[in-house]
Amino acid sequence: MSTITGLRATTLSPFAYHSLAVQGGTATLPELIGDNALSFALAHALGYARVWSALPEKDYRRDLSVLPWRASVLMAEAPKLLPPLARRLNLEEEGGFPKKLRDVVSKGNLKQYWHTQEVPPDAVFHGALFGFDPFAATGQKSLVIRIGLHRNGLVKLERDNLSGPVRLNAWTAMQFERQLPVQRFLIYPLQLTAPMALADAAAEVAQWN
Repeated sequence: MSTITGLRATTLSPFAYHSLAVQGGTATLPELIGDNALSFALAHALGYARVWSALPEKDYRRDLSVLPWRASVLMAEAPKLLPPLARRLNLEEEGGFPKKLRDVVSKGNLKQYWHTQEVPPDAVFHGALFGFDPFAATGQKSLVIRIGLHRNGLVKLERDNLSGPVRLNAWTAMQFERQLPVQRFLIYPLQLTAPMALADAAAEVAQWN
């Protein structure tokens, strides 16, 4: 993991995740883009993602191990959210309405009306990739990835002359049987370490095999 590529990520269109449960909907965490969201979105953009006829059993260690990079969490310059947005899932016309859906239509992801708040366009995040330089590999100055619910958000990645510290995700480290001190527990799959020097972060993720 000797190669360290600083990343500047700029949102081109709004995105949201079901991060936190709130009354009547879900709330996005605006201060970051998760390391795994970044890794898998980049894998899709670069053609690393395999097409399956059926979804395999979820295994983050297996899937991350085959990628030639590891990622820090991307942290926002100035976290902000758009006003709450009402959404409707039209199960009657689009998905049919069998009894098993009627029984759960007012709950969770099948709720017909719910609210969320999206990260706005032009939000800027910074972080790093370790072990792989996607710009050198593709010859491109920028890359566009898709993130968020239904991959509706577009994010432009550019090289960043990053010299300051980055945060790793201690949850991802646990998938590789590494235990890192957690400074901020956001949600279970997002447990932030304290800021780490780039060299120290690179040395740590080199052990995520």
